[in-house]
Amino acid sequence: MAEGSLPRKFRSMPPITRREALVELCGHKPDILQDNPLDYLDLADVMIEQAVGIMGVPLGIATGFLIDGREYAVPMATEEPSVIAAASYAAGIIRLGGGFETSATEPLMTCQIFFHRTASFDLSAWTADHLPAVQEQARTALASLESRGGGFRDIRISTDGTVPWLRIEIDANVGDAMGANRLNTTGEAVAAFVEQHTGIRRIMAVLTNASEKKRARAAFSLSVEQLSRVRGGGPDTAVRIVLADQIAHADPGRAVTHNKGIMNGVSALALASGNDTRAVEAAVHSWAARSGSYKALTDYTVDNGCLNACLEIPTAFATAGGATAFHPTARASMAILENPGATELSRIAAALGLAQNFAALLALTGEGIQKGHMEKHARKTAYIAGARGPAIQAVAAEMARRKAYSLADAAGILNETDTPGTAAGEI
Repeated sequence: MAEGSLPRKFRSMPPITRREALVELCGHKPDILQDNPLDYLDLADVMIEQAVGIMGVPLGIATGFLIDGREYAVPMATEEPSVIAAASYAAGIIRLGGGFETSATEPLMTCQIFFHRTASFDLSAWTADHLPAVQEQARTALASLESRGGGFRDIRISTDGTVPWLRIEIDANVGDAMGANRLNTTGEAVAAFVEQHTGIRRIMAVLTNASEKKRARAAFSLSVEQLSRVRGGGPDTAVRIVLADQIAHADPGRAVTHNKGIMNGVSALALASGNDTRAVEAAVHSWAARSGSYKALTDYTVDNGCLNACLEIPTAFATAGGATAFHPTARASMAILENPGATELSRIAAALGLAQNFAALLALTGEGIQKGHMEKHARKTAYIAGARGPAIQAVAAEMARRKAYSLADAAGILNETDTPGTAAGEI
């Protein structure tokens, strides 16, 4: 759903009104985003074992994203305040330079098969001699993907004699799927073939979540003049952002927080779309450490009067199978994005991650990170104090004005106002 089709004051609408607008624009049944439908416990029971309920995570919309010339409103599921506001804020600034340019690799995922090495049998030599037959086993197991334009792409044998195992790796184009089931089945089929002909037992056969060959890249460019028009910006803003990025490349401790900010966006989109957040996060952090030292995932430079930024990450996103196919909120999120394929969703994820990072660096190198965080914190504290509905924002605004952010401050302000709320002792 293009951002332009959202109501102009979407951000300032009450939550119920926002949701009604989404339901109407996406063409879903009214219950698609309702709170706790009766069948959610059944849904939980088919998704996990020993289910007893559902833990709700807020779902919001980051607006204003211009990606490869197309408008996007991006669904995000997150519990952290300021994340969605920061993403939307950064997207609006990046639009000044023409928005994001993105690209993605072929959606390749890899299965790994490990065998014992023994002194009595040269498994490496046998596998090399019979590689066409081993490869044919992989092709056969991946035939269903090949019929959809994907399937087998490559096979490799590791013959490192310093370890007591041999590794076979199989790459496949998995299309819009994550590919875990198909690649695991392929690995087991190939392992059984080798076992049958050699008598050497496998150690294991399983997909790797490293996803190094399934990557997406996002980039943007802003002139120094455009940056100077940003709130808190100035002639040295671009230089300070580049220095902050360089620090995150040199200091692993800083890199962890730098990259966590990127994942604020990427993980929120993964969760909203029903993707495997653990697989996405593990792949990205492994990629950040591929040099042997954990580093920033972004690259910022200043060239010819412009701040240039780019981010390239593994993107283990899927749009077919898994929770994406049947979880109602995931289906609603995909509808908001106009049902992209996995490659398009991966490119959106890269742009979103870069926007989150840019917003964080703007704040850190400008007025600091706490101002925005404390304003969001005030809303939570007002809620805990008993404010409901319009009273939440009214109490939070007064807390920010007074720079008084404790629970006692919130309760006192609530008692001073005429706006109805629930007494603190009743929650």
